[in-house]
Amino acid sequence: MKKMILYTLVALIFSGCAQKLPDPEAEKAKAMETEVEASKQMTVRHNVQGNSIYIECFIPGVSFSGSKAEGQLGKALLYIDGQLYNEYDTAAFVVKDISSGVHTFTIEIVDKDNRSLGISKKFKATVS
Repeated sequence: MKKMILYTLVALIFSGCAQKLPDPEAEKAKAMETEVEASKQMTVRHNVQGNSIYIECFIPGVSFSGSKAEGQLGKALLYIDGQLYNEYDTAAFVVKDISSGVHTFTIEIVDKDNRSLGISKKFKATVS
């Protein structure tokens, strides 16, 4: 009799565990949208020394060298006071012989065919 009760309890336990678990209510698409937005952000550090400025760009998902297979290949276009100054194939570069005064620097990231990647940053710096 005890064995029969034991078998019945074990059968009830296993049948109770076989119920389908509910699907999660969170949407997966929201996480993907956040990831796409995060990849369009750029961090720029700059350091002025005399009439030169050192600029360093951090851009997730963009590679400046062809040696890495990660990310999209790109380059930086530097505008000083609204005028195109130069284009750079590196994430860090030095701009020399800048005239004294306050200047507005704009960095736009483009692909190798100069199509905009929708990433840009603007900042002001005082050159002495």
